[in-house]
Amino acid sequence: MGKGCLRRGLSFWLVLLFSVFIVQASGKAQAANSANIVLPEGWTVQDGFDKSLSRSAGSGGNWIARYLRSPSGDPVFLQILPLEEAGPLFIPPVSDLRTDGLLGMGATYTVVDEGSFRAVLEIHPYLGTTATAPLPGGNTLVLESKTLKPESLLELCLFLAGSENGGTENAASLP
Repeated sequence: MGKGCLRRGLSFWLVLLFSVFIVQASGKAQAANSANIVLPEGWTVQDGFDKSLSRSAGSGGNWIARYLRSPSGDPVFLQILPLEEAGPLFIPPVSDLRTDGLLGMGATYTVVDEGSFRAVLEIHPYLGTTATAPLPGGNTLVLESKTLKPESLLELCLFLAGSENGGTENAASLP
C-alpha cells in the first residue's frame, strides 16, 4: 500500500469523524430550542437538553432543561418534569415560614398561594433559590438560581406556570 492511498484513507476517516461531531452538535442545538418556551421580555434561552425518562422509546415523557438569563444577566436553570415519570407535585397547605430543622443547612421554605397559582419557594443560603409549581397539564416546573432575587424567580414561575394572562398557553403546550 502506497503513501497516497494511506493518506486518502486517513483523510476519509478524519472527514467522517468530524462529520459525526457536526451532526451531533447540530442535533443538540435543535433539542435546546425544541420546547419553544416563550419567556417574558428581556429573558433569553442560553442552552439546554431534552432527555427521555422512559426505557421504551415514545412511551414516556421528556425531562426538559434550559439555561436562561434574566434581563439583568442572572442565570436561571429551568426544568420541566413529566407527570408520567415524576408524578403529581404535592404542595402542602399554606403555613408560616419553615426551616429544614436542626440537621439542615439553613434553608427556609414557604408556600405561595395567589388565586389559582400555587408554588413552593425554597431559599438556601449556600445553593440559592428554587421555585417549584405545577404546570396546567400536570407536569412540574422547577426554577433554580443562585443569584436572582426570590421575588423575580417567583414572577418568572408565575409567568410560565400560569396566571390568567401569563404563560399558561405556553406552559400547557410544553411536552
